[in-house]
Amino acid sequence: MSYRIPCSTVVAETEEKKSRFICWLGPVEDKADFQQQLNVVRTHYPDATHHCTALVIGNPANPEVMLSDDDGEPGGSAGRPMLELLLKQEIGNVGAIVTRYFGGTKLGVGGLMRAYRGAVGAALQSVELTTFIPLRQVSVTCDFAQESRLRFLADQYGGKCIDAVYSEKVTVQIELPEDRLAAFRKQLVAEGLHISMAEE
Repeated sequence: MSYRIPCSTVVAETEEKKSRFICWLGPVEDKADFQQQLNVVRTHYPDATHHCTALVIGNPANPEVMLSDDDGEPGGSAGRPMLELLLKQEIGNVGAIVTRYFGGTKLGVGGLMRAYRGAVGAALQSVELTTFIPLRQVSVTCDFAQESRLRFLADQYGGKCIDAVYSEKVTVQIELPEDRLAAFRKQLVAEGLHISMAEE
């Protein structure tokens, strides 16, 4: 199932009662990647009051990883509203880090929630999004005479052959867009190719 992901990194700044909120938002592959980015932000703004975070890895409808952190702000006032906005906008493989410089006026839990959500919202307004279509790997076994046709069909359906093992028959590892998999299977059947397919 396809979903939207950010193409690149953006930084947006907002202000609430003299507190500055600087949001870094960008594509993230995994938790380690995000932690590395958080370390960069902490180094860049060493005197900031807080660095609150939200992370969504995978499809936002059913994320592989979904994390948020208030970094010392009152529980649920920062990371959670940031995360909720990312999920509401249906964006995956995305991380958000909001750095706060305290301006001298306490905002209260409601005010903090609006401010942190607003900082992420400002970044989302300027980020460019693209559609991400997950790839699936399948293992296909066929006769030697069918291999060239199989490779041609894989290419036609946006896939690529990444490995092949030759024994009595040929077993080809094919990677193709998840949303083309059903049509690919149907095409193989329609052409009468005697192929056994096993998903990895």
